[in-house]
Amino acid sequence: MKVMIGMLIQQAAVQVLSHAASVIPDPPPAAPVGSGAIATLFSWLKWGALTCCGGAAVIGGCMIAAGNTSRRAEMAERGKVTLFSSVIGAVVVGVAVGLITASYGLS
Repeated sequence: MKVMIGMLIQQAAVQVLSHAASVIPDPPPAAPVGSGAIATLFSWLKWGALTCCGGAAVIGGCMIAAGNTSRRAEMAERGKVTLFSSVIGAVVVGVAVGLITASYGLS
């Protein structure tokens, strides 16, 4: 008797859930309300970071020139590292922003 009651409850639950699933609407995905502001923030951060990378590249070039003309090898070496790091930083910023924008559909 207990088994029959359990089976009836299970069948009733299946019927209710299958009916509820067919009645509940399934709207298409849409961007949240503030996604435009997030895209603007990413844009500002990207251009700020790329500006810093460009400035570091110019300073690195100046350090290389000043270090070579004044015979300060450590300054020229730091300039080379700065120049290399700024180029790598610009590549990382460009790739990261592109991936985030494409992944989340921000444009």
